[in-house]
Amino acid sequence: MAQPAQSPPEMPPIRRELQQNVDYLNKLLGIGQGPGHSWDIMAKPFSYGGFQMMSYVLNGYFLTMNVVLLIENLQAEVKNFLDTHSDGNYTLQELISFLNTRIAFVQVQSVTKMSDVVRFILSGPMVTFIDGLDEALLIDTRIYPMRSIQESEVERVIRGPRDGFTETMLMNTALIRRRLRDPSLRAELMQVGTRSKTDVTLMYIEEVTNPAVVSDIRNRLQSIDVDGVIMAEQSVTDLIGRVKWNPYPLVRYTERPDVAATALVEGHVVIVVDTSPEVIIAPVTLFQLLQHPEEYHSYPLVGTAMRWVILFSALVSVLLPGLFLMMNIHPAHMPKWMAFFHAHPGTMPLWVELLIAEVLLNILRLAVMNAPTMIGSMVSIVAAVIFGQFASKIQLLEPEVLVYMALVMACQFALPSFELASANQLARWFIIVVTEIGRAVGYPFTAFVISIIVWVIFLSCTRSFGVPYFWPLIPFQWRNGMTEVLLRRPTSSIRGRPSVLHPRIRARKG
Repeated sequence: MAQPAQSPPEMPPIRRELQQNVDYLNKLLGIGQGPGHSWDIMAKPFSYGGFQMMSYVLNGYFLTMNVVLLIENLQAEVKNFLDTHSDGNYTLQELISFLNTRIAFVQVQSVTKMSDVVRFILSGPMVTFIDGLDEALLIDTRIYPMRSIQESEVERVIRGPRDGFTETMLMNTALIRRRLRDPSLRAELMQVGTRSKTDVTLMYIEEVTNPAVVSDIRNRLQSIDVDGVIMAEQSVTDLIGRVKWNPYPLVRYTERPDVAATALVEGHVVIVVDTSPEVIIAPVTLFQLLQHPEEYHSYPLVGTAMRWVILFSALVSVLLPGLFLMMNIHPAHMPKWMAFFHAHPGTMPLWVELLIAEVLLNILRLAVMNAPTMIGSMVSIVAAVIFGQFASKIQLLEPEVLVYMALVMACQFALPSFELASANQLARWFIIVVTEIGRAVGYPFTAFVISIIVWVIFLSCTRSFGVPYFWPLIPFQWRNGMTEVLLRRPTSSIRGRPSVLHPRIRARKG
């Protein structure tokens, strides 16, 4: 029988006796030698002028020379303090204030709670206890392990910036700050996960973003009660979005700082999760997920044409297989100008062939994705030859089915949001199955139309943090709504923010 979850025991206060603090932390953090102990948490004792000290720091989060300089500087400043108070007439707070202002490192502060001490030690800063003080001194010398800034792997552009987010939250917030030097840009730090203690930053422009949206998302983040959010941005999305079985993404993920900065200017909230190279943009609508950064790195007319192509691709990826199936149920009624939809009868029902093609194409995608880079191209070529050339020869799939499903797959990958493309795949499966059920009862066209209506109603009922998912189509809004969906306006013509977000300032200067 599973044991009920227990809350962690409450930590004691920081004691004035150094040894009591050391004994507690060494046992809690497993500092020592032998089985059951951690080698990567360093405890460095030192003393000067009767002061006994103990410093804790996490190995791998600092440069050795920095820590050596820090300890030397700390010892020197303790000596200076004692020299100026040779009579012994001083308070503990005076010593803390002296060290706080004299140690030659940028981030220096005192810590009054043992829980904060443990959190900071495991986060990387150096924490020092001084015998006789019921506070600890924190000196931030962290240098996180990180890869260099590289181009985004997903939202690539022909022209435009090449810098993309990394797995380090500090670097990601700096990339956004570089583009938005707005004094009202807020970056609230919090930690989620009782065991992982993952750093999360909530970013928004205070003068623009709807405070109700900010408060709602902040409360959802603070109410997360799980052991850890190891899967970073997706775990956070599942928890704050209360995601159940809805396949459609309720947030937008981006690896591009320019996309995140643009979303902040429009009135969205950005959530930066440490260890993830993607940030979360919320709330969003379906049509915002269809916007590509390349549109805004092209001239307005070119960007508008690209936007129409993406919208067309989204419709084709959902509707084409169901339409193809419906037209072949009654080929005699097919107009001549739609003769290209006609498929020759195969050994299996057409709807089965469509689903088999879906499965085979997904297997190919997964094979290419999971294969080592050196053989990924070979796997894709071999699989394409086998599926494309021999599947029709052995009468497993009709050539028409392969052609149309390849077109659907190309349209699916043309969408900027991989999450939206995956959800659309499930939608077209639904349409195929419902259309086939309609054929079985003698009403294929009615079933096809009903499946589309159900899909539209489902999207219309979906909300992203209170925002209608199908806006501005449902509820309909033309000005500063559908016009922004259909047109990539010149920058000089952009005068408003999405009204569905209820921003504090609706007017916008480009």
